[in-house]
Amino acid sequence: MKIYNLSKPYLVLFFLIVFYQNVADCQEKYKFGEVSMEEMEMKTYPNDSSANAVVLYEDGYTNFDYEDGFILSKELKERIKILKQEGVDLATVTTTCRVEGSDKERILDIEACAYNLEHGKIVTSKLDKKFIFEEKLSDNVYQVKFAIPNVKVGTVFEYKIKKSSPFYYSIPDWYFQRTTIPVKYSRFHIIIPEYFIYHINIKGYEQVIKEEKQDNENIHLNHQGDYTRIPYTARDLTYTGENIPAMRDDDHVWNVRDYMTCVTFELAGTNFPGEPTKSYSFTWEDIDKTLQSSTNFVRSFTRKTSINDDINQFDNITDEKSKIEAIYNFVKGKVRWNGEYAFYDNAKDALKNGVGNNVQINGLLISALNDAGIKSYPVLLRSRSQGRLLPVAIPSLDQLTTYIVAAQTKVGTVYYLDGSATRGGLNMLPTDLLVDRARTFNLKENGTWVDLTKLTKNMVAINNNAEVTSDGKLECKIAVLHKNQLAYEFKNALADLKDSTEYIEKFQTDNNVEVINYSIKGHKDNLSNAVKEAMLIKKDVSSGNFIYINPMIIPHITKNPFIQSERKLPIEFEYPSTFQITTNLKIPDGYTVEELPKSGKIHTTPKCGWI
Repeated sequence: MKIYNLSKPYLVLFFLIVFYQNVADCQEKYKFGEVSMEEMEMKTYPNDSSANAVVLYEDGYTNFDYEDGFILSKELKERIKILKQEGVDLATVTTTCRVEGSDKERILDIEACAYNLEHGKIVTSKLDKKFIFEEKLSDNVYQVKFAIPNVKVGTVFEYKIKKSSPFYYSIPDWYFQRTTIPVKYSRFHIIIPEYFIYHINIKGYEQVIKEEKQDNENIHLNHQGDYTRIPYTARDLTYTGENIPAMRDDDHVWNVRDYMTCVTFELAGTNFPGEPTKSYSFTWEDIDKTLQSSTNFVRSFTRKTSINDDINQFDNITDEKSKIEAIYNFVKGKVRWNGEYAFYDNAKDALKNGVGNNVQINGLLISALNDAGIKSYPVLLRSRSQGRLLPVAIPSLDQLTTYIVAAQTKVGTVYYLDGSATRGGLNMLPTDLLVDRARTFNLKENGTWVDLTKLTKNMVAINNNAEVTSDGKLECKIAVLHKNQLAYEFKNALADLKDSTEYIEKFQTDNNVEVINYSIKGHKDNLSNAVKEAMLIKKDVSSGNFIYINPMIIPHITKNPFIQSERKLPIEFEYPSTFQITTNLKIPDGYTVEELPKSGKIHTTPKCGWI
C-alpha cells in the first residue's frame, strides 16, 4: 500500500473539487416546485439545533438586457424550512422598489407555495395573486408585500420574484448570511457586459467560492423593422456559499450587517463603443461639487420661511451659545419630529403640518441660524443603522443617508444639533448618528471629516453617604449626576415610562432596596445636558453575626457582557464614557472590619469603534 503526503496545494485542490461537486449536487437537488421528503421530515437543522428556520436554498440571478437602453433583469428564488413557531413570520415577504422620476423598478412576476406533510403526502398551497399588495413608502420607494398561506411549524415554503430595474449602475449587495437563521446553500449569478466596469468585493468571515468565465452575448436592435445584432463579451460570475451560520447580533456592535458575508458591486466606469471611457470613481471632493450644484439639496437648508421672520426676537441674546440653544428650541417647538430620517426634503411642508423628518427640521434650523448671524451648515453622514462609512469605500452619494447641523461661533467653537434629538441639547445626538466619519458641507468649499463620537465628556457620577445600624440595616443618601450623552439617554428612558413611580418601583425591584424619598431635576428640560437624582434608600445587609456590604451600594454593572468563549465580531463602544462611584460608609459601634476589597486602581480608555 502506498501512503501519499498531501501538501497544501493538493489539499486545497481536493477541497475545491469536493466543494464544486457539492455545488453541482445542490443545483441539481433544488428545483423550484419540487421539494423532497427529506426536507419535509426535517425536525432540526444539524448545524444549528437552536435555529427557528433554515434557508435551504436561495438563488439570485442578474443579467443586463437591452430595451432602448440597458436594464437589469433580476430573479430571486428562495426555499425555507420552518422549524419552530418563531420562524413562521418569515413567510411574510417584502421587496422594495426604487423610483426616480419616470424611472421605476417593476415587479414582473411573483410565485409562491407552501408545502405541508399531511398523512404522509406533500400538500401544496399556492399564493393567490390577489393577496399581493403594493404600498408607497415615499416618493422614491414603494414596496410589494405578500404572505404565503398555510405556513406553520414543519412547513417548507418557497417563492420566486422577477424584477426589472433601469438602475443598471446600482447592483444591490448579495448577502449570503442572515442575522437570525442559518443558510444551507446560497448562490448569486450575474452576467456583466464588457461595457461596464465594476469594483467587486467579497467581505465577511465565511467562505465564498467564485467562478468566472467569459460569455459571448448579443444585443438585438429593431429600428423600423430592420434588425441589427451587436455582439459583445461579458463576465459570467457565480458566487456560492454553503452551510453559512446565522450572524447573530452581539453587545457593543454598531451594525452587525457590517460583518456579514456578502458580495458588493460598485460601478467604476463605462466603456461604450464609439465613446470615451467614462469614470465613475468619484472622490469625496467630486461628491461635494455634485451636491453644491444640486438645487434640491441646497434649497433644503437655504430656503426662507416664516421662521426666519421670527428670529429677530432673539436679537437681544448676546451670548452665541445661548442664542443657538434658543433658536434650536424654538424650531423644535414649531416642528415635531415624525420619527423619520431623510437626506433632503421640503422644509415648508413640515412647517405647515407641524411635523416632519429630521432634515426638514434641520433645514429650518440652518436657515434660521444663518439669518441670526450664526454660521451654520450641514454635516453629511451615514447613520450606524445603515452601516459604517469606511475610509476605503468608493465615494458615492448613495452612501450618505442624512445630515445634521453644525453651528459655529465667531471664536470657532462648533456645536452639533439634529431635529431628531427631541430631548437633546447641543452636542447631544441619538446614538445612531454618533458616527466616526461625517463630512462637513459648504456651498463654496470642499468638506472635511469630523468624528462625532467624542463630542462631549459623558459621565455618571454617584456619591453615596451610607450608614449601617447595629441591627444590620443600611441607610444611604445617594446623589447621581448624569452628564451629556448619558443624560440624554436617561431622559429618553424616563420618557418611555408611564411616570416616576414606575421608575422607582423598577429601581427597588432591580436592586432589592426600599426607596424612602426621591427627587429629580433636569429631566424635563429638553436642552439640559445634566440630570440630577437624589434619593434615600434602606436595605437589610445583615446575615447572622456578619454584615455584608457592597461598597458600590448600587452597582451600575452586575454582569460581564463578554462571556462568550469565542467572539468573531469586534467590540464597538457607543461612545466614550466614565462611571465614577464614591462611597462614604459608617459602620456601627462594636463591629470590626473582617475583610476589605484589595486596594487597586483600574483605568481604561475604551475607544469608540473598532478595538
